[in-house]
Amino acid sequence: MTAARALLFGIGAVATLSFGCAADDAESGAGGASSVGGGGGATPGVGGAAGGDGGAAPGGRAVDTGGGGSSGGSGASGAGAGPGAPGLTRYRADRIKSPLTSSVAERLREIVGADTSRAADVFMKVGASGTVSSNFLYCFAGPSQPSFTLDLGGRDALVPTIDFFRGGDALGTTPFDRPTLAAQVGRSANWVIGGSPSPLASEIARINPRFAFVNYGTNDMGFGATFESALFNFNRNLSELLDELERKGIVPIVTGLNPRDDNAEAARWVPTYDAATRAIAEQRRLPFIDLFLAVNELPDHGLVGDGIHGNSFQSNGAEPCVFTPEGLRFNYNVRNLLSIEVLDVVKKVVLDSAVTPDPNPASFRGLGTAAQPIEVDGLPFQHSGDTTEAPSTIDAYDGCSATQNESGPEIFYQLTVSRPTPVRAFVLDRAGVDVDLHLLSGAATAAACVARDDRMISRTLEAGTHYFAVDSFTASAGALAGQYSFIVLACEPGDPDCD
Repeated sequence: MTAARALLFGIGAVATLSFGCAADDAESGAGGASSVGGGGGATPGVGGAAGGDGGAAPGGRAVDTGGGGSSGGSGASGAGAGPGAPGLTRYRADRIKSPLTSSVAERLREIVGADTSRAADVFMKVGASGTVSSNFLYCFAGPSQPSFTLDLGGRDALVPTIDFFRGGDALGTTPFDRPTLAAQVGRSANWVIGGSPSPLASEIARINPRFAFVNYGTNDMGFGATFESALFNFNRNLSELLDELERKGIVPIVTGLNPRDDNAEAARWVPTYDAATRAIAEQRRLPFIDLFLAVNELPDHGLVGDGIHGNSFQSNGAEPCVFTPEGLRFNYNVRNLLSIEVLDVVKKVVLDSAVTPDPNPASFRGLGTAAQPIEVDGLPFQHSGDTTEAPSTIDAYDGCSATQNESGPEIFYQLTVSRPTPVRAFVLDRAGVDVDLHLLSGAATAAACVARDDRMISRTLEAGTHYFAVDSFTASAGALAGQYSFIVLACEPGDPDCD
């Protein structure tokens, strides 16, 4: 047995993934809860009960608005799925790792089919300072990184996948410790796809990867006149980045944002960017890691003294691959474990044709019509929809004095709150799509419109039932209907935009 293999097997047994959140580890051999399962998951007091995924992370961002919804029910899969993106798998906001269902697996295999010549045992790293750091993944490299200890904490089922990628040739290194061209300190998703060739294209040309870890958002928050305007630039750039990876047969694994303690206003916007990133991954059926949810309950939010970068377990230096309970109180340790676990299951399903580990989670209730709107059954909430085949019942929203031509098809959502609740709701469209957002109070009618915006509405909702209409704008060429994501979440305390 080599020294590297001895390191992998010379580890103490740890039964669960323990980092301030419930276990979320069906595939790792850690004995944790499956990423989907039987147990609730709905936010008490918002809309109807969702049912569905067990193993939720307690202490997360779900909000209790204080009263029950009118519909009740279990929200079982298939019970009123509503009009969604093709093959939609619901990515619940209380899950650290998105489910890998048969539909997600089908999409990932389609991506692989776009270019079958990619190196199966090579992945690339795409991001900013958190990805450049040697604390991210280097510690899996083995003999080429002897300063790091790898302690799997009893998760020996990960060893074959670690060995598989250690054998990958990323231009003379393993993909774990390859100093990627597609990540740079202080950069955004716009940077990595810019230029000719772009940093993304340059890295792809050099190492021919099959997979990609993608992590943007923190720097992107600053690339706009406001955090709100920057959000839509981020959506466009991240979407173009993922489009390019998918076209080239590279399977993206998307990771959300770290918390922030460096700036109070930025900290209030991180959950919005995180929800947007999850929605983008959900619509595309790509694996998603909710880093914010995973580390937000750690001491100091898992951040070093600058309040923006992740910390790591220390023992005669940084040890970000120590996955004992003590190690998993630190950001990079959590991120590295989640990353290798997701890579492990994606590799098995995509390359080894393994059976998908997750059944379909509970779906959405409602059909998206005015009579049967899709229920917002918890906050935060996102739904990836498509207005193309929806009916059109409202042409203009005279209740809020809107004159825009909204004669295209629309989809309705219903949110019931029992006390005043500050919320932020917004839509992200795909290229060539123009859907607008309307807030209707008390009834799903044009006359009940109280607010309208091309993209985002932030305000406090009074106790009662409210509706959101995502309506297709109609231009001279016709209705600009198509795929979109609708997101609504509770505003963070102190957010002045939501008064």
